[in-house]
Amino acid sequence: MPGEMWDRVSGQGSHPGLEDVRARLLQRGTQHVEAVGLSLGINAALVEQLAREAGVTTRQFAQVWASAEAFLADLFCELANQARIDRADTQTLLTTWQYLGMRVDDLHSPKGRRGVLIDVIRTAAEYNFDVVTASSKWRTYAALSTTILSWPEGEARDRVLEALRASELSFVETMESFYRNVLPTVGYRLKPVFHNDYQPFVIAAASVIEGLGIVRATVPALVEAHFEFPADDGEHSGGDATAEAGAATETWSVAALSFIGVVDAFIEPDPEFVPEDAIARLVGGVDVTPQAL
Repeated sequence: MPGEMWDRVSGQGSHPGLEDVRARLLQRGTQHVEAVGLSLGINAALVEQLAREAGVTTRQFAQVWASAEAFLADLFCELANQARIDRADTQTLLTTWQYLGMRVDDLHSPKGRRGVLIDVIRTAAEYNFDVVTASSKWRTYAALSTTILSWPEGEARDRVLEALRASELSFVETMESFYRNVLPTVGYRLKPVFHNDYQPFVIAAASVIEGLGIVRATVPALVEAHFEFPADDGEHSGGDATAEAGAATETWSVAALSFIGVVDAFIEPDPEFVPEDAIARLVGGVDVTPQAL
């Protein structure tokens, strides 16, 4: 959270001792939420318990926060901020670039490029689904996003909503940069109807993965189901599940099948794709520079 926002809350945000008090109690609150889950019904007694465990006296607490509700607002803002890294899943992004570097020969043909795209989506979607939606920080973020509107209107709710909004926009910007690099590199582009605006695609793709993560809590068997499809021939999009006896098959998760549906709705092969240019980018190492908007 920006320092000036802290100053508005306490009026003493620049005091080193009070900054330490704030940091210790927010850390203890975060640990509590990660251990037992988020409850918007956290009461004053629990806040007092967390303060004792953090070594924060009643007087110190009062110097930083006017009430238990003010502390909870700051805690929820902190939880929203911490979710940014987990949602973007940097390891998946870096691994994708490394994988593309091993598939440069396939970029010379439309069939090969489709195969690379399918393999990246199937693998990355499944990994991202397993890692991101299993994260305690993401679960907290999801719970907070769906319940914060039950808070009464006022400054505290507005601040938490703003923190959630900032976290969402940060995630969208990270993933937009990633897709602007990956898709043109494998010979695809955003469909012209979207006017080079990747953000609707980012939101739709994330909603599939994170929505399944929410549903998994109640119907895990359905969400975690896998299906066998004929091995990809360069055109596979999860459509025809009929396979001849003895033919090679590929395993697809619900997350991957849903994700490829979103991808095919937003992107198309790039008719101006030049394989040599894409290969030159990949062999130069991990590319983290977004293309010009």
